[in-house]
Amino acid sequence: MIITIDGPTASGKSIIARTLAQKLGFYYLPTGWFYRAVAYLLVQKCNYTEDMLSHPKEDDVAFCLDPTRLVYTYDSQRGGALFFDEVDITVSLKDYKVDRYVAIISPIVIVRNMIVQAQCAFSKTHDSVIEGRDIGSVVFPNAHYKFYLTASLAIRAQRWQKDQAKRGNKFTQKQAKQEISERDEKDMNRKISPLMVPKGAIEIDNSTMNIERTVQVLLKTIRQ
Repeated sequence: MIITIDGPTASGKSIIARTLAQKLGFYYLPTGWFYRAVAYLLVQKCNYTEDMLSHPKEDDVAFCLDPTRLVYTYDSQRGGALFFDEVDITVSLKDYKVDRYVAIISPIVIVRNMIVQAQCAFSKTHDSVIEGRDIGSVVFPNAHYKFYLTASLAIRAQRWQKDQAKRGNKFTQKQAKQEISERDEKDMNRKISPLMVPKGAIEIDNSTMNIERTVQVLLKTIRQ
């Protein structure tokens, strides 16, 4: 079974997807990690500069996504992790610099196509809760259940600001709103796989809902 959760930045889709997967006994697959991994590895392993990221070579992208080297593991108690050549790179993917890198590579057709292939290969072997920005609309349009999470700009900016603070990055509320607004603009207006409410998806605004309440709403829908 495939359950997709799409939504804009800081809509809560990652923590909601993880919690839902844990309650259902499913795998949790954060598709954004694969984009972050490719961006990170192009810089760290292929010696790309930030300027070079807009024109990655197909062989280099394939190198970063080589299933014998890039391995995703998931455990319901410990969560997910990405390894490259048996080295855990999960924490490195959350660096603020990677945010910039992934914004450059994510619209590139060749990158998206190769990552989609990797995601589909994984889903064939596991019941999964999969989250991202084009999962229910492009990657898994025939998913068993599709959800679209959103929240007000102010709430999402506040969430993003707190998350960045945990990583040691300080932003004002004004800066956080600007960052989120710019990301929304890019995601919704990109030519390839723009962010949208997938056809048939249930849209949920969780501006006033905590994690547990949001998960319960999704569970109720699935169990019905």
